[in-house]
Amino acid sequence: MKSRIVWLGLCLSWPLLAAAHAHLLQAQPAEGSVVTSAPGQFTLQFSEAARLTALSIQKRGDSQAQPIEPLPAAASAQLVVPAPRLGPGVYELRYRVISADSHVMAGSVHFTVAAP
Repeated sequence: MKSRIVWLGLCLSWPLLAAAHAHLLQAQPAEGSVVTSAPGQFTLQFSEAARLTALSIQKRGDSQAQPIEPLPAAASAQLVVPAPRLGPGVYELRYRVISADSHVMAGSVHFTVAAP
């Protein structure tokens, strides 16, 4: 009987555990935004603490993404990283994090730096 109760508890909690990955809640610059001046830093706000393992930026028309380093060493729900110098253009900021449950989550944020 006890084993059935434990099994039932595990089955009912599994969807909660599976949904515990870190999800991007907010970014600065925001997805789809047009900024009038290049950002001095990037801020990524996640649903839970996560460790940033990769961050790069690619300007539309460039052949390769530029890695952004150094990355914060500690896991945090809010990660702030200094931005490289950016000129006017359309950008894709790509990130990869490891959440507390050891799942790797990746995504990107698109924004535009308007010409002065």
